[in-house]
Amino acid sequence: MARLIGIRIAQGLLTLLGLIVLTFLVQFVIPGDPVRMLAPRTPSAEVAQRIRAQLGLDRLWWEQLGRYLIRVAQGDLGESYVRRQPVARLIAGRLPATAALALAGVVAEILIGFPIGVALALSSRLRRWLSGLNLILLSLPTFVIGLALLLALGFGARLFPTTGGAGLRELILPALTLGLAGTPWYAGVVRDRLEESLGSAYVRMAVAKGLPNRWILFRHCFPHVFPALVTMAGMDLSAYLSGVVVVETIFGWPGIGLLAVQGMQTLDRPLVMGTVLVGGAAVVLLNGIVDMLRMVLDPRTREGLG
Repeated sequence: MARLIGIRIAQGLLTLLGLIVLTFLVQFVIPGDPVRMLAPRTPSAEVAQRIRAQLGLDRLWWEQLGRYLIRVAQGDLGESYVRRQPVARLIAGRLPATAALALAGVVAEILIGFPIGVALALSSRLRRWLSGLNLILLSLPTFVIGLALLLALGFGARLFPTTGGAGLRELILPALTLGLAGTPWYAGVVRDRLEESLGSAYVRMAVAKGLPNRWILFRHCFPHVFPALVTMAGMDLSAYLSGVVVVETIFGWPGIGLLAVQGMQTLDRPLVMGTVLVGGAAVVLLNGIVDMLRMVLDPRTREGLG
């Protein structure tokens, strides 16, 4: 187990290094000049050169990358070009909102997708209708679901705020958007695992013994579903923690996804790099935790580790 943890840590560090390098290089390909964004009135060549020198943009790209890696190793994500504040402080102020939305979105996915998956596996009468619902949700982009909920429940029924914010009432619509977008995947996993469990020898043996259907379902079938459900939930949680850009933008949710969009719009390289790095770290960390948790829930995944 210790060897496995060491391997995962090394893989995570290499992943973050690759992510930093790729994101850094992409920013040199994107059209635009941060100096022009900071001084939109077309500064003179002397003023522009002075700004470049202050920001370190007059150096070669590999020098800039090396200096950035050294700062990151020291825990310094740099200073925002536009906001003139440490990037780490800006992200720390937005991270709780993103974490709340990520957790609420995963909970919504499970609360909606789990019963639908159970119904798909157990009820032939509901299967056609629920399969159609899953297909509709699967074909709709996330921003369409978000806009539909915003128009229907926000502007139409006026049940929820439409002005943005990070309160509990403002959380419901973006969380529901994530829940509906992820429902087909959760329902499909639950259905497949339940059908596999229902056709297994130990369930047939339990039926032959005359055990109640509810007991068989809760004692023998659902435990077969939980490892896959935990894996999906962990992967979604890590992805959402990296910033749910579309949902945060639609609903004005003040998370790091919206912060990243604002940074890209103003060519604020340290801010963009910081949000990407924190998001990547969240993905690496949570995926490692999910792998360990899956080994606890499903002993079969530990085979071959010794």
